[in-house]
Amino acid sequence: MEAEWRRFCGDCWRELGARDRRQLEESPGMADTLRLCGRLLRLKEMAILAQLSAQYSTQKDPAVELEFKQRGNAQFRLKDYAHAVALYSKGLHHSSTHSPQAALLYANRSAALYQLQRYQECLVDIERAQEHNYPHELLHKILARRAACLQRLGQADGASDLCSREHLSARGRGRARMQNQATTEGAPCGQTKTSGTLCEISPSIAVRSDSSRGRHLVATEELRPGEVLLQEEAFTAVLIPEGASREPFSNEDVYCHHCLEGTELPVPCLTCSFSSYCSELCREQAWNQYHWLECGLGGFLFALGTFTQLALRTVLLAGIQEVQRAEKLESGPDQRSIGECSVRHNPDHKVELSSCFSGMSGVGDGMPRGAQSRYQMIHSLLTHTRLQTPEHRFLCGLTAAAVCQEIRRMGLESRLVEQDAIIAQDQGLRTLGVALLQHLLQLECNAQAITALRVTGGGHSHVAEMEEVRIATAFYCTASLLNHSCEPNTSVTFHNTTIIVRASQHIAAGQEVLHCYGPHWSRMAVRERQQALRSQYFFHCQCTACVREEGDVGTDSVPGPFLCSHCGVALQDSKEAHCTCPNSSCRLKVSKQALFQQVKTVREQIGFARHLSTQHPDQALRLLSECQQLACTLVSDQHPLQGEIQDCLAQTHASQGDWLTAARHMRKSKELVRIQYGAQSVELGKELFKLAQLLFNGHVVDEALNVTEQAENLLLLHCGAEHEMVVELRAMKSCLQTLPSQFARSPKLYHRE
Repeated sequence: MEAEWRRFCGDCWRELGARDRRQLEESPGMADTLRLCGRLLRLKEMAILAQLSAQYSTQKDPAVELEFKQRGNAQFRLKDYAHAVALYSKGLHHSSTHSPQAALLYANRSAALYQLQRYQECLVDIERAQEHNYPHELLHKILARRAACLQRLGQADGASDLCSREHLSARGRGRARMQNQATTEGAPCGQTKTSGTLCEISPSIAVRSDSSRGRHLVATEELRPGEVLLQEEAFTAVLIPEGASREPFSNEDVYCHHCLEGTELPVPCLTCSFSSYCSELCREQAWNQYHWLECGLGGFLFALGTFTQLALRTVLLAGIQEVQRAEKLESGPDQRSIGECSVRHNPDHKVELSSCFSGMSGVGDGMPRGAQSRYQMIHSLLTHTRLQTPEHRFLCGLTAAAVCQEIRRMGLESRLVEQDAIIAQDQGLRTLGVALLQHLLQLECNAQAITALRVTGGGHSHVAEMEEVRIATAFYCTASLLNHSCEPNTSVTFHNTTIIVRASQHIAAGQEVLHCYGPHWSRMAVRERQQALRSQYFFHCQCTACVREEGDVGTDSVPGPFLCSHCGVALQDSKEAHCTCPNSSCRLKVSKQALFQQVKTVREQIGFARHLSTQHPDQALRLLSECQQLACTLVSDQHPLQGEIQDCLAQTHASQGDWLTAARHMRKSKELVRIQYGAQSVELGKELFKLAQLLFNGHVVDEALNVTEQAENLLLLHCGAEHEMVVELRAMKSCLQTLPSQFARSPKLYHRE
């Protein structure tokens, strides 16, 4: 939820009287909590929400439309055609159906696409410009451009099906799930049957359950490194907005808001200025399934945050009737959650996947085939209600009550139940509110971040600087069964909304399949990990890494990564708030907070140098030299900070085309990454990928081939053959194999570090 709303709810909680607090703390169920929060929701709270919502307006604005058009024209004149395309697309977000500017924006975007030699997409935009009543007196311009495109494509003028919008959409998406619009029998209105598989799980994986670990996944036979264990499409996912900070290349501008497919030419929502899609089909599906309500709520949802939108979308995708069915399953005579029925009568604590879902076929991979049965799995996820603080339960309850009140105020209540005549309006809204509250509580422990690779640097250096960024938050049915380990035996990647889980090492038969929730042994000390896991997930981790580190004798007195500023000796760590120099003639005590602040300062300087590296490399190198001097007196040679400096030095030299010097620094960074994360880590694979690019550009054939092979093997293990880095590595390797051995070799590459 947005910080402003959280702070406001915190203030409301502190203002509550003792009686109301006691009622909330003792509230026996979701419905009672929602009812109490609804009573406490006053006009004051709704007025504050209205003010917050105004900051996130999603109304189409002709003035903004014109502004983006002018900015796009300016970039076009500068011949920055890619930037112009992005700005014209932003302008189209604010175009109404019959806006005269829309035709001009499509025409201008087609001109930029033509300059980028993207002729197929140019033709589609020309067609759209004509559909939006492009001015007759200017028509000769786009007709001439159309003829030029067809000529470039080698087609007879006006006689090609290839320029159809349908062909472009199918070609660009590459997703079978978008091709079939048949409505699922018995599904809520607008819900569609997908032609792709919603979930595929290895036949060597089974579900078990016990009192300490709950439901979890185990290997029934040995699993090989790199083997795909699970592929599952999210039940629902919501894009995380980045706003103006990365405009016009923020998440909401470059990913489809429905399927998360990357798209440079988004199709905007017809009603709001925020949502956009990779195709008209995705736009239609989104509207039918959930956007009809989200669009009306607009900035109200943004004020409440991504979790609120995800919880609401989950209920809308399932449908009110399915939510009520799931509630009845969990509130039967024994009040047993889904899946527990098998455990009670099974001495081996075996749970078949089919027992986790209602009305599911046992044929094939044994996984749920419809959104309705999958919802029951989502609904049964733990909320940890009694472990959540009363203040957090109040925040979630107030949020759910506010959404219900806003739906009623806007007159949208009747549409929630229009397909279910037997459900009364007030009953439907009450069901939605209770489910919203439940999902908001679940998301604190069960939300899954969806990540994607983003090219962040390189500029003119021809070296792809990539970082993994969080683009969406999702609910997964089966992946939610994976328990945590700080030393996991799996790797996770994403393709749009699909999560792919691979074995990252040999997993023996009977061994649990484990996933890292965030705190990892290579990034955090055991005390930090345990604190993070207790605060968010409410358990004390007993994975192999934690048991090993907690059991080490003298863990608190071993030399740490920081150095004494007086004598240069490694400081000793402790459970206290300070580190101590072990040198008997020094015994300096230094605050940990002060040490961490110094590291943070150096990292900020590295980030600034990275920003300067392409346009002002000399300034970047001077800044990095200062960082090196400070780091040498602050941390050990093997501290990750040293590797970050070397990585940035490599990027800066690469931006100047000094490939061999860049490679020298990247080797040092690579070694530090290997020490920190391990020889089989995905982090090392990514670092080798960057080194391979430098060696490739430097024409150091033998070493480039060797590094490319190493990077490919590691990334295949963790990411699979379709991953973009693996594809690029194979292209580089194919090219390198055509060059003579050691095509270029420089002494400075191998001598004098």
